[in-house]
Amino acid sequence: MRTEMDQSSPQGKSVTDSTNENDTKTSRTWFSYLIIAVISLLVGGGSYAGYFYFKQRTGKDSSQQSRPPVTVTAALAKQQSWTSELTGVGTVTSVQGTELTSESAGKVTGITFKSGQHATQGDVLVQLDTSSEIAQLETLQPQLRQAKSDRDRAKQLIESNAISAKAYEESFAEVDRLQAAINQQSAIINRKQIKAPFTGELGIRRVNLGQYIAPGTSVVSLQQIAPIFVDFDLPEQNAGQVQEGQVVRVRTAAFPDDTFDGEITAITPLVQQATRSFTVRAELTNESGRLRPGMFADVTVELPQARSVITVPQTAIAFNAYGRSVFVIKDEVKSRQTIAKRKFVKTGERRGLEIEITQGIEPSERVVTAGQLKLSDGMAVKIATEDTMEGIEERPIKP
Repeated sequence: MRTEMDQSSPQGKSVTDSTNENDTKTSRTWFSYLIIAVISLLVGGGSYAGYFYFKQRTGKDSSQQSRPPVTVTAALAKQQSWTSELTGVGTVTSVQGTELTSESAGKVTGITFKSGQHATQGDVLVQLDTSSEIAQLETLQPQLRQAKSDRDRAKQLIESNAISAKAYEESFAEVDRLQAAINQQSAIINRKQIKAPFTGELGIRRVNLGQYIAPGTSVVSLQQIAPIFVDFDLPEQNAGQVQEGQVVRVRTAAFPDDTFDGEITAITPLVQQATRSFTVRAELTNESGRLRPGMFADVTVELPQARSVITVPQTAIAFNAYGRSVFVIKDEVKSRQTIAKRKFVKTGERRGLEIEITQGIEPSERVVTAGQLKLSDGMAVKIATEDTMEGIEERPIKP
């Protein structure tokens, strides 16, 4: 029995060692595969990362370089001297203006004007019926002549004491009474004529021939519009900056492309408590007659101080949620291309079609004024030859 066990022991030991060797080889094989897989992943990932990085660095530039240049228009940033200004809003007001009305009642028998025409001071515009007043006047005139004759006779009789002093005085009183009655009747007749109190422009006629009008009935409006006033308000902090004689510029919605010049003629001494503002009046010649009473007016007061500013056309500014920017045109010597670079800027006052740049642009830099929607930072551009901005033209790139 022991002999058998001794004989079988080497064989059992050999089987065990063989099994352990197989397990070891299998483990080594899987470990090798794992290392190969990890190395493959690292190499593949590194290759993809390098390709992606290279694409980011060069792919975009090459795609942009392959695109044709975008055609844009451009303008030069200019160094200008702007006078300091105050701005306000106001209303155009006539120097004199009124509604002509009737002082007396009566029937309209004559209209001597047309709506909208020019009237001169003293012109009769409307005539009312005066037939009864003229008849009464004609009755009083013979009575006055008779009273004057009686007064002259009384002068002769009083010298010879033929009449009493009372009768003599009554003859004089009668003449005065009749003269007063005639004057009163003449005044009534004159009030039946509606005349132009000053020279100006007539409005729309509001009465007709044969119409009976009562006292106070409006007949027509009359406005003196040359010269003309513009009344506007300024805040109280500007009270020490304005004075009579300063130049003003006026713009209206009716004529947005035109500017009307005038000067300050009056400043109210009262500051309104509700708005903390005061009223200023400017006078304009208005020789063309285009300014009309009641128009809304944008008023700019020129102050004597001046300042140096950099300006560009307002169309060059792009307004975004993250700021205001412009595309500046640069000549790249290396690529021999003209490109557009985005610059963020700070803006100031606007005047007309121009806007002040307080930060971000230097004088004589070229900025894109049209075509920005097609641009991105660094794109190649071509300046349109039809651009009418002064000093802008298609220029070759210097090597």
